[in-house]
Amino acid sequence: MAKGEDLDKIRHSLAHLLAAAVTELYPQALPTLGPAIDNGFYYDFDELKISEEDLAKIETKMRELGKSWKTFTREELTEKQARDLFKNNQYKLELIDEIIAKKEPITVYHSAAFFDLCRGGHVSDFAKVDLSGFKLDRIAGAYWRGDEKNKMLARIYGLA
Repeated sequence: MAKGEDLDKIRHSLAHLLAAAVTELYPQALPTLGPAIDNGFYYDFDELKISEEDLAKIETKMRELGKSWKTFTREELTEKQARDLFKNNQYKLELIDEIIAKKEPITVYHSAAFFDLCRGGHVSDFAKVDLSGFKLDRIAGAYWRGDEKNKMLARIYGLA
């Protein structure tokens, strides 16, 4: 992967790249959350109907987009700016409500044209990430916030 970079930062950055690729290929998809995990990363989506056969296409799009990503830029937004940016994503709006309730700053990170609500933890130079060093592994179902009373989302796992 990237020499000298923390593996969790690489994995977290790849989760954002996954969300960017999915939303470009499937514009109706609503990205929710996507952390680094022990062996890679995942991202959960609503309004996404895909199969395991679609993973190769998503990987290809990730590698294509990743070539144009250089750094992650942090921006602190006002509540209005954040709500306007994510007005069509109920999950991000719920997260914004929680951030406001905690009186924390609302931050987004972006690389190229992709913006995501995030607290940080990314690679400093995305151009150094080896784009052959990850593999999308599988799709699973996951309830929003791990609560079976909530909607079932599509979770895409990646190894890195």
